[in-house]
Amino acid sequence: MKIKYLIKLLYIFLILFILTGIYQSTNYDPKYINRATFQIDFNKIRTPFIKRVFLKSEFLIHNIFVKNVNYEKNNQNELPKYKYVNSGIENSINIDEQITTDIKWYRSNQNSKSQRFSELDLINENNVKNLDIAWIYKSNDDVGQIQSNPIIVDDKIIVPTPGHYIVALDSRSGKEIWRFKSKSKFPAQRGLIYWEGSKKSKPGIYFSDQLGLYKLNISDGTLIKEFGDNGFIKTNLSKTAPVIIDDNLIISTFAPSIDFIDLHNGKIKWKFFLKKKNNGFYVNSNSRLGGCNPWGGISADIKNKIVYVSTGNAQPDYYGKKRPGQNKFCNSIIALDAKNQKKIFDFQEISHDVWNRDIASPPILGSLKIKDKIINIVIGLSKTGNIILLDALNGKPIYDMRFRLTDDKSGIERYYLDLEKPNQLEKFEFTKKDLININSQLKNEAEEKIKNKKFGFYIKPSHKYDLLTWTGYGGVPWTGGSYDDKEDILYVNSNKIPGIIRLEKDNPEKYSIEAFNLDNGFPGTNPPWGSLNAIDLRTGKLKWKVPLGEFDELSKIGYPITGTENYAGALATRGNIVFASGSLDRKIRAYSSDNGKVLWEYLLPNHSFVAPSTYMRDNEQYLIVVATGGGVLKKKYPKYVTSGDTYIAFKLKKK
Repeated sequence: MKIKYLIKLLYIFLILFILTGIYQSTNYDPKYINRATFQIDFNKIRTPFIKRVFLKSEFLIHNIFVKNVNYEKNNQNELPKYKYVNSGIENSINIDEQITTDIKWYRSNQNSKSQRFSELDLINENNVKNLDIAWIYKSNDDVGQIQSNPIIVDDKIIVPTPGHYIVALDSRSGKEIWRFKSKSKFPAQRGLIYWEGSKKSKPGIYFSDQLGLYKLNISDGTLIKEFGDNGFIKTNLSKTAPVIIDDNLIISTFAPSIDFIDLHNGKIKWKFFLKKKNNGFYVNSNSRLGGCNPWGGISADIKNKIVYVSTGNAQPDYYGKKRPGQNKFCNSIIALDAKNQKKIFDFQEISHDVWNRDIASPPILGSLKIKDKIINIVIGLSKTGNIILLDALNGKPIYDMRFRLTDDKSGIERYYLDLEKPNQLEKFEFTKKDLININSQLKNEAEEKIKNKKFGFYIKPSHKYDLLTWTGYGGVPWTGGSYDDKEDILYVNSNKIPGIIRLEKDNPEKYSIEAFNLDNGFPGTNPPWGSLNAIDLRTGKLKWKVPLGEFDELSKIGYPITGTENYAGALATRGNIVFASGSLDRKIRAYSSDNGKVLWEYLLPNHSFVAPSTYMRDNEQYLIVVATGGGVLKKKYPKYVTSGDTYIAFKLKKK
């Protein structure tokens, strides 16, 4: 009897075990337009022991019944070096007039188009040297990096603090008016938006933290209770600034998805799933596609009711055997029709990325005067250094696109984007010509260090060799660019930092990245290592390129100004100046829009790793700079980067 009783208990336990695993792995969401309403994914199981058992069982079954794909075949004999996709500009629609920018700064990165360009010109190339401190604010709640570009509404500056508050500051004095503490950390991590209201609902500030989405009263920072559950709705993780089209509040989430929400009551209308491979009823963990998160952000064409998304790379970052295929929707620019609830187009820069080279910043929307037309464009800025320029209505390239065959002879043949126009900000290919040649001693040291290392054009990482390449810190970072929509000039910072990648032999999903530095601690490649660039999109040519940042210790021993790794982003204005910070020397500078000449600089108390904003108050133009330091570069360069809680406003000295 006891044995039967035990068998019965084990049977009941097994049934409960299986049911618990299935229950926890099942997701029901009827709001997706391109994903199964019910979906089973064992990675979603919350109980650790049950999760391990289910994943292990799935792995064993998969290995028995599924034949592994061979990625070691070589089919590159007699293939052409280049392939081309022709420009589609002949079919582009000519719009009535060129779009102009607004002086309002209601959204991080200035507007729904993420242009981050100001029409203000009271501060200009002739007087910018007279900038002086207007006020300084300290949050006094913690120290560390802020990544959110401040917004300005009704004489208030709205910005997050290192202590995870949202604060409103008087734009003239810097005095704190109110502060709000959200439920979780990192409120408005990479942006927020203000809505002016309507007859249906009150004006408010929308932003996300790690738990969900909020709506605040601009006057006093309290929650607007008519939205969601007393001013809050739970969502998947969202880091970037929302956009608004009509009654739709649109956010990007790490589901990954784009969610369309009723901005009046907070109810979800519909969602678009950003992993084409994993949109079915069952998600096999052994070929599960990770990543593709829209952490770069979103933008919106309000007139045409289109949302534009830039997506991250597939994961694991440097190993792709468990995620075969193109990894559709990763490393992409995607356009969604907000009115008709459908995808208009998607463009993927890198198919099956194993280099962590995603499109890390929000798409920039605007217009372009070219070939006797004025057309709508979308600009994607990539960590590869490519500027992806597409017709915003149909996704066709503005210039011919060149694709080049990889130098990697070990895998399936692949072609990768190698643009001629627009000119690349940085080149992803690594060659011996990139080695430092300031003097023979440095050159010889660099040549010695590259022995037994692989490098070239899109060589995949491996456990069999050290891959010398431009790391994931290269190209255009998440801070994006500044676009002058009247002159069609794009201003953007970039990095070119070399590194050595090697996968672990026993677990290739793990890897190590080492800096490719000389014995002096600096990169073994030619500077500039960080740049500010101006590109004329009408011609597709680089207008100018200057180093962004300086190492004083190198300049003193005869180095040219090298530039430094930088994270902040540019702000260009109609005053014919470009403001840029984020370099390791803690300075913010004003550059001439014409030639990149430095017109003004100021040594900040801490680094500024987010682009400044500019606004008018009482007939004076101000520049607000978030100088809190910290972040990724604090960990990477502890010798140079400090942390703080300082916000500084500048204005012209009074005569």
